[in-house]
Amino acid sequence: MRREQLEEYHRRGRLVRSSIYLRKSRAEEHMSLEDTLARHKAALLAYAQRYGYQIRPEDIYEEVVSGESLFARPQMLRLLEAVSAGKYEAVLCMDMQRLGRGGMYDQGFILDTFKSTETLIVTPDRLYDLTKELDEEAAEMQTFLSRSEYRMITKRLRRGTLQSVQNGAYMANAPFGYRKVRINKIPSLEIVPEEAECVRQIFQLYASGNGCTRIEQAVNAMGYHGRRGSRFNRNTIRLILDNPVYIGKIRWNKTNTVKTGIGADRQKKVIYNTPDRWTLLDGHHPAIISQELWDAVQARRKSRYFYVDNKHVASPLAGLVHCSKCGRLMNMMGKHKGVPYLLCPTKGCSAGAKFAFVEQAVLNHLEEMAKSLEIEIEQNQPPDTSLLQDALDKMKAQQVRLEDRRNRLYSLLEDGTYTREVFAHRMQVLTDEENALQASVAGLENDIHIELSKNKEKQLERIRSVLDQYGASSLSGRKELLQSIISDILYTKEKKTKPADFVLSIKLKDFI
Repeated sequence: MRREQLEEYHRRGRLVRSSIYLRKSRAEEHMSLEDTLARHKAALLAYAQRYGYQIRPEDIYEEVVSGESLFARPQMLRLLEAVSAGKYEAVLCMDMQRLGRGGMYDQGFILDTFKSTETLIVTPDRLYDLTKELDEEAAEMQTFLSRSEYRMITKRLRRGTLQSVQNGAYMANAPFGYRKVRINKIPSLEIVPEEAECVRQIFQLYASGNGCTRIEQAVNAMGYHGRRGSRFNRNTIRLILDNPVYIGKIRWNKTNTVKTGIGADRQKKVIYNTPDRWTLLDGHHPAIISQELWDAVQARRKSRYFYVDNKHVASPLAGLVHCSKCGRLMNMMGKHKGVPYLLCPTKGCSAGAKFAFVEQAVLNHLEEMAKSLEIEIEQNQPPDTSLLQDALDKMKAQQVRLEDRRNRLYSLLEDGTYTREVFAHRMQVLTDEENALQASVAGLENDIHIELSKNKEKQLERIRSVLDQYGASSLSGRKELLQSIISDILYTKEKKTKPADFVLSIKLKDFI
């Protein structure tokens, strides 16, 4: 709808198909979300009634989760979908900044959607017809100004937070061993005695030569537990040992948040900065351990563990190898006599192995896969899907048997053997079995389709390329090469077996 058509509607008394979009702004943070949206909705409904905009209850979009990014606002996405489908001739909102205050991409996408569908944007102060040059420029200027205002507010908040931290304020959640308090109106921490004793035990045990696994067992045996009753694990022990808050320090700039991806794939990613980029400041809170004990622990940790950050890759197998018993990712977690090992993080699960052995075994498996593919291509052998097909046939036979059970249930209801309550229960159990079986059948059929559609030549070419480049690549390059062809590796090794007595099951990515 254009401005001229709107004027014609007003002369004829015809209502304009419209919607309302509601979103709270930062300037209204002193008000509750419910009060703000209710007040705006009442004002816009009154405006719509006065000027002939038709609003149905289902045409009101209330954004209760307000994110900076367009794709973090589900109601706005719903509205844009409806606008794109031509459902509305106008959209009412309190001001332009309610529609879009994110980046240039988000703002441009929103305005382009309204312009291409000739949908009016109506605020109590102004009407925007984006097919008109002056209105389009005014809308772009409003969104630009709101974006600038948002960035300025964000900058002030960050500056204020940094200033508070530099003054010794503790702004994060209280770590184990402390609780949040205020000291002279400044956020800080005070010691929780029983938790602090556990922290001291952890540091002293580690400095005495114990590893994280033994410390985990010891503190759990002593009856210590997390704040929610959870047991300590190795990762929790490591986090405590790495946290300088226990010597009265505040750690700042440990992480940065960056935005990656475009459109619906856009997301926030946390980047862990290297220790040399951290800012350590003196806090107002008391220390739990001494500086000498802290220094001894950190010196021992540096000699035993790999420190991985976003710039350096410690393991080219990172994110690929899963323990076949517990399903957790295997990690290159430590050293034994200077030799790195691949370990399962679950206590008592698969035994660890020297990382070099596992890495070489992966390369050997890829070489064997390449040779098998060469033979299959040369002999023009079709993929062997006999096992998958046999499993599919058995599932379909089971579907027939379930259908027979369904018929018998109806018979037992009709002859009075089952009451309606018993029949309903048995029918629900049967329906659940049928749904689960149908999902398995669909998954198996998809696996067979993928197997029959695989491009063996392309798969062979990719494997050979990886093997040729692997030796001369950096650690990060090796990781990228392996992840380009491998989707998953299952690792199995029993306790008290020889160093290389582990089994790998490698699943390649599908090249169709």
